[in-house]
Amino acid sequence: MKRQNDYSIDLFGSDNLEQAAALLELNWQFRSSRALMAAQQLGFFKALAKPRQAAQVALKCGTDPQMTEKLLTVCCALGVLKRDGRLFSLTKLGCDILLPDSPRYIGGVIGHNELLWWATTGLPEWVRTGRRDAAPEPPDHFKQHLFDNWIWAMHGIASNGQAQWVAGQLDLNDRKLLLDVAGGPGTYSIALCQRFPHLKAVVWDLPDTLAIARQVIDRFGMSRRIKIQAGDWSKEEFGSGYDCLLMSNILHGPGSHADTRLKQARTALKRGGLLIVHDFMLNNDRSGPLPAALFNLWLGTYTVSELLALIRKAGFADVSLIAGNSQRGSGLITARRP
Repeated sequence: MKRQNDYSIDLFGSDNLEQAAALLELNWQFRSSRALMAAQQLGFFKALAKPRQAAQVALKCGTDPQMTEKLLTVCCALGVLKRDGRLFSLTKLGCDILLPDSPRYIGGVIGHNELLWWATTGLPEWVRTGRRDAAPEPPDHFKQHLFDNWIWAMHGIASNGQAQWVAGQLDLNDRKLLLDVAGGPGTYSIALCQRFPHLKAVVWDLPDTLAIARQVIDRFGMSRRIKIQAGDWSKEEFGSGYDCLLMSNILHGPGSHADTRLKQARTALKRGGLLIVHDFMLNNDRSGPLPAALFNLWLGTYTVSELLALIRKAGFADVSLIAGNSQRGSGLITARRP
């Protein structure tokens, strides 16, 4: 039998080269994300709201000119910047997602991921001990913006594909009033109201979150159709009289108190009201998809069958998984209050 380190082994006889190459490429991708984080943190994209040379960006941001040009070159390769001789500027994509005034701004996503970057450095110790606090604390300048980055990250993710996907799977033409429970920045309500002109919505969340939601709703010109309502689900009910209710990315495994939240949702809906659940969901055999498995590692995730069973147990009928998005590791479930 040939040993694994035997140089006579035929490298061309392997049957999983493509899979191995893909995994290696995935393992390298942290370099690209880290470069994007650094450019955002250093203020390069704001500096390039108008075209500038690398030396001018370096002067404005207080960075080394040579390293600045190298990092700007990476951003060109990522497609968010373009270069014309010595002049750098934002591409259409860069303008759409990297300027703070953009409706689809992802600065919060990048900032939130930078915090997660620090948390992941402690993953081996967390897995070894089972204690999340074994991970090292991130630097203070990341923690200072933790909350705002988190809420803006929800918007950045939703507004760049997720909210459009959810709205595209649903038919709410016969629905008039949506309750968006723990709706964060209100992005899903905006997408649903844009798709269904007769729909109005209430974004229900904590006051600090709603301060950001108001900015987002105003930015999209939807304040006449989308209202905000402060509430704390650990102390209050969601209200009543709604004919559809959205729970997006809030039923994160056993620690989310999903059974209680679903009972509150049932009370808030009229008879015949539609429950919409959008969340990360593991396959029933717990083999993936990768985004759901990663989310489960950090916060917890139900399998599809577990979540369907919980919704039925809460008293809903016609419970069904109507769509899945394997690229995002998410699924969309609808149910009816009898």
